Amino acid sequence: MAISEHFVISLQIAGKTYRLRIKRRDEKAFRDAAKEIERKIRQYKNYFSGPDQKDLEELDYVVMTAIQALSEHFDLDSRNKMFENKIKALTTELDEYLKR
Repeated sequence: MAISEHFVISLQIAGKTYRLRIKRRDEKAFRDAAKEIERKIRQYKNYFSGPDQKDLEELDYVVMTAIQALSEHFDLDSRNKMFENKIKALTTELDEYLKR
């Protein structure tokens, strides 16, 4: 009997369990992501403790975490593109030098 490439994983985030069907090879990434989301939610809860917290609900912390995660993703994506362009330019320059 072959092991299925996909399986269902349960992740606990913000006090709620989410069941997701994922590829087996992605399990660690999903578990690490859930841990990081929980860490960032705790970070925001600590930052907004006291009177600032009274108007905030669990969803607010999740949204702030999502915004932070995506802004970091976009920043990394932008940096990767910059490095890719630099590598392409250097490769072209090297190719032209070697053709001489």
